[in-house]
Amino acid sequence: MNKTLILLSLAGFLCFSQTVWAAPFPVKTADVVQDENKSLNETDVKDFTETLKQIQGEYKVVVVDSTEPEAKTADEYAQKLYDNYNLSDEALMIVLDMNTQELGVYAGPALQEKGASAQLIDEKIESFYEPYRAQKEYLKGVQLFITELNNELGKQTSAASTPAANPEQQPQQPEASSNSHSLWSILPWWLYLIGLAFIVLLLAVMYAFVRRRQIFAEVDEVEDWKDELVEKINLLQIEKSLRRARGATEEKYIKLANRKEDLLRVKIPDVEMAILDAEEACDRFRFQLAVEILDEARDLLTEVEAEFAELKDEAGNVVQAKNENKVVVPELGRLFETVERKLSNIRLEYGLPFHELKQKLDVVEKYRQDIKRALADGDEVAALEMTEQAQSILGQLGQAMEQIPELVALVHKTMPEKFKQLEQEVTEVTSEGYDLNETSIDSALLQAKQLVTAAQNALEEGGIELVKTHAKAFDVQLETLYGMMEKRMLVQGEVAATSAYETAELASGQNDEPEKDEQTVLTADAEPQADAHWENPPLAAQQSETEDLGIIKQKAAEQKWQQLFADYAPEAAETLPIPEQSIPDAAADDQPSRLQPEIVGQEENEGEDEYELVIPKKPESADRETDRPETASFRIATEDDAYDELERISSALIRIRQQIKRSYLPGVPDQLKFLFEEIVQVLALIKKSMERVTFDLEEVGMLLDEAGELLTEIETLSEQTIADCQRAEGAIQYTNRYRRQNRQVNELLTKAEQAFRQLLFREALQLAEEARLVIEGEPEEPERGWILRKKKKGTKY
Repeated sequence: MNKTLILLSLAGFLCFSQTVWAAPFPVKTADVVQDENKSLNETDVKDFTETLKQIQGEYKVVVVDSTEPEAKTADEYAQKLYDNYNLSDEALMIVLDMNTQELGVYAGPALQEKGASAQLIDEKIESFYEPYRAQKEYLKGVQLFITELNNELGKQTSAASTPAANPEQQPQQPEASSNSHSLWSILPWWLYLIGLAFIVLLLAVMYAFVRRRQIFAEVDEVEDWKDELVEKINLLQIEKSLRRARGATEEKYIKLANRKEDLLRVKIPDVEMAILDAEEACDRFRFQLAVEILDEARDLLTEVEAEFAELKDEAGNVVQAKNENKVVVPELGRLFETVERKLSNIRLEYGLPFHELKQKLDVVEKYRQDIKRALADGDEVAALEMTEQAQSILGQLGQAMEQIPELVALVHKTMPEKFKQLEQEVTEVTSEGYDLNETSIDSALLQAKQLVTAAQNALEEGGIELVKTHAKAFDVQLETLYGMMEKRMLVQGEVAATSAYETAELASGQNDEPEKDEQTVLTADAEPQADAHWENPPLAAQQSETEDLGIIKQKAAEQKWQQLFADYAPEAAETLPIPEQSIPDAAADDQPSRLQPEIVGQEENEGEDEYELVIPKKPESADRETDRPETASFRIATEDDAYDELERISSALIRIRQQIKRSYLPGVPDQLKFLFEEIVQVLALIKKSMERVTFDLEEVGMLLDEAGELLTEIETLSEQTIADCQRAEGAIQYTNRYRRQNRQVNELLTKAEQAFRQLLFREALQLAEEARLVIEGEPEEPERGWILRKKKKGTKY
């Protein structure tokens, strides 16, 4: 029996059970404001309750965390809560959803009859509650909403309670008769005028009311805009960053904070005053003035918004610069070390100083020091800007160094080969009997030679773009030369074919002329006679005369090439001197084929001396020492020879000075300075002697011989000094890797560095070699050491 009762009870419990633990709505209390979770301030709740007691009507305000899942909207939740609480018909139910901060309102049937429609309630909420909702002052917004809604309902009630005409009290209309007059004809005209004025006044009042409502809506819009900007400006935390900043960054933050304070204390109050002026003008029915004031307020807000955006960007740039400097500055240091190492390797590999690239690298080094100072001063933005500039320069340096191998091959191999090939072709064409107008051809060849030299100098200086420009100009010059040669060959071939019989007569007439000796041919009249002879090319029968004329032309060309080499290749001219006075008379009987290899040999020796200048070899220096006395034995025969020799010595001195300047010597030894001062004094004496009206040519010749000997000493000493400096620097850098391994090596290198600073390069080289031998234990083979190998790799082009 007990088991049956238990089963029946369990079945009834399962079948007819209801959920009693759910509480969808808050329990109704007697308080006007119900806030179970204490979401609002108690003081504000008490003040709000006291204020509502002074307002006529019944109000119930409920604060909930969320209206879901009981209702989708706050208005729907307020209606359900109104039914659940069973409030009176004149009650106004207000629900505040703290989750969405929305306000749900439901008016009782009595209030709805008075005009409290949903549309009116939504308008009042948007106009009076939403501004306070943005400032999180919910009870003030609800209070203002209730007050405005109550006032609006009072106005509508008073308008509806205006006494209307009772149809029972209306006088009965008299019976119509044909002789009676209507009521309209009885009333006087001024009554119609008063009625019309009343209607006009009523329309004006209605227009003013609508217009005032529109302007107040614009005022609310401007005020909302102002509140949003104030909130955004307050969210910009500059003061917090200012406390952690220092130096120039602190000054920037102070300026930003002052600008922010200016916005809040000057610009925003101006907008607020404009809003108040617009409201006052609207109350005085000066709607146009109110609209103008609102436009001014909008312009002010636009300026404030633009300044705020600029302020925010600058503050963000300071923070971003501070964060980027932590990454970019170390990366710049690593990139600088990489580029510096590559530049050092390239300078050692090719034996060229690359002044412009080194200067750019020095600029980057200066930027790095400025960046360190800026970071120490706290100027993060300036440090970031200088870092970007330094990275740009390093990128250009990297691109330039990638082009150097190709440019070295172009300048030191391709262009000289093209120039030599051009000279050989000119010689071949001249030996075949064609007149190429030696003046123009020599001028063009000289320009091409100058372009090759300029490209080599530009490459040595590191001017990559200038090297490209010279290379392009050289190609254009070669094309021009080949075009000139081809054109003259074609023209002369046509002339020779059409005037064969005239040339035969002229050739027979020339056979009767007296022969002139070789010294007369080599004078100033040799070139016009040769030109006149080549304008009428001989036939095969006059082959001997052609050979004699070819010898004359060859000697004239030889003199021009000697002068060319003396001016633009002084090293080759000194190693292989062929002065005009030293040519024996028997050379006039030599064939052109004998002279051509000599010129080619001169060009080959010139190329070797030019590209082995960085580290001169012992055999070449010995050859130069044996050749230079021959140059010094040059005798002065005329005044022109003296001027030419003086110009040669001056040009050689300028070249040596440029060579010393480009070699990056830490200083000039005293002995070299003394020789320079002495040769300058000798040249001054020569110039003073030659300025006299009549001067002794023998005295000038002796002085020129003395200047030539001094020039030889200066050139030898400068080349030896540059070579010793470069070899000593390379040896110190090479042996520096062993400095930490051996104390003796460290001491020797320290002495070598001191000697290097004192300009004792030979002693520094010997000390560095001793330090190297301490570790490696075997002497370096001549011309096979690491220094010479590195230099040879750069000079193979």
